[in-house]
Amino acid sequence: MRWPALPFDDAPLRAEVARFDAALPIERAYMPPGSWYVDPRFAALERQAVFGSSWLAVAHTGELAAPGAYVAGCVAGLPYVVVRGADGVLRAFHNSCRHKGREVVTGRGVAPELLVCGYHAWSYTHDGRLKSAPRIAGIEDFDREDFSLEPLTVRAWGPWVFVHCDPNASQPALGELEQRLAARGWDRYRHVESAEFTLAANWKTVVDNYLDGGYHVPHMHPSLDAQIDMKSYRTDLFERYSIQHVLPAGGTERTAGGADYAWLYPNFMINAYGSCIDSNTVIPVAHDRCRIRYDFFFHQDALDPAQVRASIAQSAVTQGEDTAICESVQIGLGSPSYDRGRYAPRVEMGEHHFHRLLAADYTAALR
Repeated sequence: MRWPALPFDDAPLRAEVARFDAALPIERAYMPPGSWYVDPRFAALERQAVFGSSWLAVAHTGELAAPGAYVAGCVAGLPYVVVRGADGVLRAFHNSCRHKGREVVTGRGVAPELLVCGYHAWSYTHDGRLKSAPRIAGIEDFDREDFSLEPLTVRAWGPWVFVHCDPNASQPALGELEQRLAARGWDRYRHVESAEFTLAANWKTVVDNYLDGGYHVPHMHPSLDAQIDMKSYRTDLFERYSIQHVLPAGGTERTAGGADYAWLYPNFMINAYGSCIDSNTVIPVAHDRCRIRYDFFFHQDALDPAQVRASIAQSAVTQGEDTAICESVQIGLGSPSYDRGRYAPRVEMGEHHFHRLLAADYTAALR
């Protein structure tokens, strides 16, 4: 299913996109202009150019284990619902009733037989077919098959569920990341808790902060800085993802064995450290606001309640510090004095990689 044409003159956006030269090496490159983060037109562009053409993390598999279990939400204007059919098959759809467009279901739950729209009770089977449309007697030229829910492509990867708008979307190549997670025994991790944070910042501001190669850690995260050996920090780049790796500081149990901080374009992160794997999904809400959903997984042999609570509490401390950083950066990006920054070449290669991928998607959509 294709997104509609962009509803604005794209010439000014094309000029702003072109101000970032993706061909330059990081040593010579300038960062994207502040307009990418504060101009609402970029949020509209990203709906099609980025989120409409990417795999999007929407749930963890534990939420969709039972027949009839569903998860619904919205990412950058894309309302979705994922449901586990009575036949055990995972399916996903655009969550827009074919009658008047209301979300068919919201939140999370179990619908044993049908997905029923709360507006006028149009109901759909788990495979998206329209089952019932009350009080349409007298309607002419109406074919139920034409009013099925529009499908999305869905796949489970590890403990997460992803959707894609393109029915022919290929599986992303994540070999190195899968190997590292497999070495940690990720199939033996169990979901423990979820949490959400709302930030007054553009979603890209959050991703930039995550990808700065630990540059800000010694200055903004004192408790985390004490747990890791910053001299060992490195960033490995792959086609559409990157992995930051750091060794633990001596005697630190939480980061024993080192930490891997993986980012998957555009908005999904995996933090693997000690006996924990947590994932962060950055969900754009507006050009200057986003939500972050955390899902915490712990190794089934290391579910000591005290250690689990301590680890989640430490993550909350770090997230609180990152929230303050990102909200302050968002304010500064809107200053008339700010235009484009420069990269620290030996640490901010993850950000540069991210910006190059964004530029490619922007440019493709604006042709």
